[in-house]
Amino acid sequence: MEHDIREYVKCCQRCILAKTPEPSARAPLQSIKTTTPMELVCLDFWSAEDNKQRSVDVLVVTDHFTKLAHAFPCSNQKAKQVAKKLWDNIFCVYGFPQRIHTDQGTNFESTLIAELLILAGVAKSHTTAYHPMGNGETERFNRTLGNMLRSLPLKEKHNWPAQIQTLTFAYNATVHETTGYAPFQLMFGRIPKLPIDVMFGQVSHDPVIVDYSSYATSLMTYLHEATQIAQKHTEKQQAKQAKCYNRKIKGTNLNIGDRVLLANKSERGKRKLADKWDPTVYTVQDLNLQTNIYKLIDEEGKSKVVHRNLMLDISFLPVESNQHDESIQSNVDDTENESCSIESLDQLEEISSDELDDNVSESDHSVSSESADYEQSIENEIENIEVN
Repeated sequence: MEHDIREYVKCCQRCILAKTPEPSARAPLQSIKTTTPMELVCLDFWSAEDNKQRSVDVLVVTDHFTKLAHAFPCSNQKAKQVAKKLWDNIFCVYGFPQRIHTDQGTNFESTLIAELLILAGVAKSHTTAYHPMGNGETERFNRTLGNMLRSLPLKEKHNWPAQIQTLTFAYNATVHETTGYAPFQLMFGRIPKLPIDVMFGQVSHDPVIVDYSSYATSLMTYLHEATQIAQKHTEKQQAKQAKCYNRKIKGTNLNIGDRVLLANKSERGKRKLADKWDPTVYTVQDLNLQTNIYKLIDEEGKSKVVHRNLMLDISFLPVESNQHDESIQSNVDDTENESCSIESLDQLEEISSDELDDNVSESDHSVSSESADYEQSIENEIENIEVN
């Protein structure tokens, strides 16, 4: 009887969708590498309530190489606001970046932003759906910005939007752990003069620089040397973070033709009662192991491009002929469907080593897979049946 129960639970659709732990996969860390300022600029929105309990939207813009960050309070998150802030505060100040990277928000994917970037000659990439780690540079700064605002005195916290520029300047003037330089220093080739420097007379002057030509030559030499040092320091930090992160890798390797389920990230009533996995069965059509991105297709021919962490391998289950008739149609928004080719998937994902949680344990060497987590759920189900 125990064997029959085990086999039944293993193939039970309701048990798989509702009880299998999610997410049970954790793909290896892949960090993107940049070599110059304004090569990759990352965007995201961060929101918080003001003293009148009104939500204030903040457009966060970070340069991936220098880590220079800006935060611009906006009246809303519409594409018009994004376009205006980008043009007035980024493009017309720092020049046009080579590429910008965002999530799949409708404001960032709008026609207005697309036309602006075409006009400016700027490429565009985005993360896969429900995978904020793909924009880890801005996500990590969002956490830092929230911590700084949370630490303000109560009187100043009530008017926190007025403090954002001061806090971002302090962030840009502080040495970054990843690069070993202050973001301001890597972008402009000099250390910003602070009030404390004037107070203690620590403002430096180089007597060798006597004209504009000498200054320009000295600045270019300094930036070249600083860039090389920052690159080496960043690569070292990324390797260190990847080694720590990859100790907790989970999930079986997926191949073309494997059947998978997607994590249920849509709003379906109360989250406590929602299934952990969407019932629609997808088949792996193509993959990019460098970025852990997979192109999936369902039985109706609809395709999606998703990250490995959002998939559950169900290739060990028997294929039923009436599987399509018994599956429930997914309510996931069709706007998340992707039509891009797998060859361009290496530009979809961007992740920064700064995004990693500082509390990742280096002593955890456990490696498991979806099947192991699923076996555990079967054991729990059997125990519940035996108790009852």
